[in-house]
Amino acid sequence: MNQPKDVETVTTDLREALARAGVVLPSLRPDPVSYEHRYLPPLVELGRCTMDVARRLTRALDGSPPELAEPASLPQVAVTERLSIATAHANARSRGERA
Repeated sequence: MNQPKDVETVTTDLREALARAGVVLPSLRPDPVSYEHRYLPPLVELGRCTMDVARRLTRALDGSPPELAEPASLPQVAVTERLSIATAHANARSRGERA
């Protein structure tokens, strides 16, 4: 059994099944750390998602039909701005300051 190949296949299959149900998990990927584990099989990392995606996933698991509307997405500027603010806060905390 080629576990790294298998986890790639399982991850792809899961991504495609979720997409058919109207769910996209941007962080879905094989867990690279678990590739090197001697005794346990590789893991699939589902990652974080928005509340909208969590709702879509819940609907998919409940067997409800997918919603037709596309999920709302933040403009790239808003994402970059949030990341910059989070980084500034983390840096300030590491220096013992308040941001």
